[in-house]
Amino acid sequence: METIILGLWLWISAHMIPVVAPDMRARLVARLGEMPYKGLFALVVLASVGLMVLGWRSINTVTPLYDIYNIVAFPALAMILAGFVLMAAAKVKCNFQRVIRHPQLTGFSLWAIAHMLMNGDLHAVVLFGGLAAWSISTIFLLNKRDGAFIPPAKQLPHKGVIAAAIGFVIFIALVMGHEYFSGIDLTVKRH
Repeated sequence: METIILGLWLWISAHMIPVVAPDMRARLVARLGEMPYKGLFALVVLASVGLMVLGWRSINTVTPLYDIYNIVAFPALAMILAGFVLMAAAKVKCNFQRVIRHPQLTGFSLWAIAHMLMNGDLHAVVLFGGLAAWSISTIFLLNKRDGAFIPPAKQLPHKGVIAAAIGFVIFIALVMGHEYFSGIDLTVKRH
């Protein structure tokens, strides 16, 4: 569990610096340069993900807190799909961004909450609950920092379709490869 918590702490720390300490980020960029800063940021994020995955896969004792998988499995998968569509929409200029100010963080929140609902054990609640708390709090902090939301210019409708298609492809790829990086085979029926 300590490895999961360390990875979570690294993830949150790296992502919160630009949000709550933009002066610190500016000093780091001034000292290192923009690209080296981004490289360092990427290394810290990769290390944090590695620690979270390593910690997850090393859990020997599962401490169940709740079991609602059979109730939430389908809605949670729909939340994960919607999350990937929104994360893709953050990178494709489309009309999703006119409605949702922070599509990447909103999508990430959906992904994390869905995983927390489907996996009712202690390490899942710590990991996915921590990631959900980070992403939701970041949305609020960014909204407070940036002031009133001014929607971007309207985009052609097909760009939203492109974002949805990208999100769908990523969703399918991750469902199919889920066992390889998480150790959990999604094709095996639970209970």
